[in-house]
Amino acid sequence: MTTPRAVMLVVLAAVLVRLPFLAVLPGPDEAGLLLVGGQWDPGDSLYGDFWVDRPPLLIAWAELAARTGGVVALRLVGLVAVVLTVVACAAAAGRLAGPRAARWAAVTAAILTVSPWLGAERVNGELLAAPWIAAGIYAAVRAVEDPRPRWALATGAALAGAVLTKQNHADGAVFALVLLVLTVTAGGLRAREAVRLAAWALAGAVLLAVAAVLAAWARGTDPVQLFDALFAFRLRAADVMANDPPGAKGGRQAEMLGRAALGGQLILVLGVLLGPLADRFRSPAALAAAAAPAFGCLSVLAGGSWWNHYLVELAAPVAVGTGLIAARTRIVVPAVLGYSAVAAVIGAIVVLPAVDTVDGRVGAGRMIAASAEVGDTVVSAWGRPDLVLASGLDSPYAHLWSLPVRTDDSALEEFSRVVSGDDAPTWLVMNGSLKGWGITSGAADRIVDRRYRRLTGVCGLDVLLRRDVQRVTPTVPDDVRCEPPTVLR
Repeated sequence: MTTPRAVMLVVLAAVLVRLPFLAVLPGPDEAGLLLVGGQWDPGDSLYGDFWVDRPPLLIAWAELAARTGGVVALRLVGLVAVVLTVVACAAAAGRLAGPRAARWAAVTAAILTVSPWLGAERVNGELLAAPWIAAGIYAAVRAVEDPRPRWALATGAALAGAVLTKQNHADGAVFALVLLVLTVTAGGLRAREAVRLAAWALAGAVLLAVAAVLAAWARGTDPVQLFDALFAFRLRAADVMANDPPGAKGGRQAEMLGRAALGGQLILVLGVLLGPLADRFRSPAALAAAAAPAFGCLSVLAGGSWWNHYLVELAAPVAVGTGLIAARTRIVVPAVLGYSAVAAVIGAIVVLPAVDTVDGRVGAGRMIAASAEVGDTVVSAWGRPDLVLASGLDSPYAHLWSLPVRTDDSALEEFSRVVSGDDAPTWLVMNGSLKGWGITSGAADRIVDRRYRRLTGVCGLDVLLRRDVQRVTPTVPDDVRCEPPTVLR
């Protein structure tokens, strides 16, 4: 079978695995992105009236989805991202090590961008950054082969695109830098040519970054505030998460590693990281492919949250590295990938019912939607933007996720101004209390007690209504399934 046909079959298989998830309920992050993107115009916060610590390219994709079909459109964008990642990884590996490398790189990229064991069935920043990383790797390979400005410019632009989608995704830049340095060291490129390529790559990155920042500024996203959200906030948030209760993230750490091991992805990552220790797998490209996921692993660890989908960041460099190893092996890589592919399909079958389950938060949103009137608003305390999306209402509070609340509004001063003002939300949903990890709520509690009354509840959540408003009490939907409280997000 020819390589292009094999790659297309891999693409088709990846699409078929993702199709059943096309219209399932949005996850919290997907819902939040749709909410932010759907109202991105000049407003009172970073992105319109909402605040999120994510770059403008990610919000631009979310806006496109929000305005063209909502969650299904977002999943279609994710589907395109998977296809582009698979094709670009196959192309890069093929140029480095031939047709066999291309085929197995395509299989690896598909597994790592569809496997539910990594949470890849959702569309998030990691998935939408993956094609940028893959394109940057391919362009970097072409640039060292043909040291002309166009490929260097493309490399820089693609690598900037990844960072402008998820700010810590510099994996492709690490690959390109290591490849360039080692190619010079091996005598495949003159130092002067390498400096010129690096300059052109930097120019490509700067051009795209400036264009994206200016476009966002025209939409009301201030560049200084954007820098604070993308970088300074992460430092503040790291301090907050460092003070989480002992063992608070232990379950997520174990779950991430356990799912990656069960799905076979952990073996693939370790293979690429350790492969260059063997002489036959050692080359500038193989070392670059190992350096990139090494950076990615550090990036995941430094993130402090350990959500499963963070591992999708490793997809492109691990796919290319696996392709390079496969070019020199006959049994090991196909066996591992065969297991991983079967595990991904089984995972999809197991996970599909769970991700389409109406839990208490989504149930509360639907209950509010059933009783709300035009002009009503809602706040979910804290996190779970899928509740807000399910309600169909706007939220007057800028923070849809819990970490920004814990980091920049831990005393709930901004929240107190919202609930005590003229634009106080009609509805408020809380899990018994406004308190949370690092959140103090004394003054806010008193305002809520004065202005709100409990109307109903679902799965241990209190659905509060402003005292000066009358609404019909909604009933709990029959399809709600109550789950144990989840960690704040």
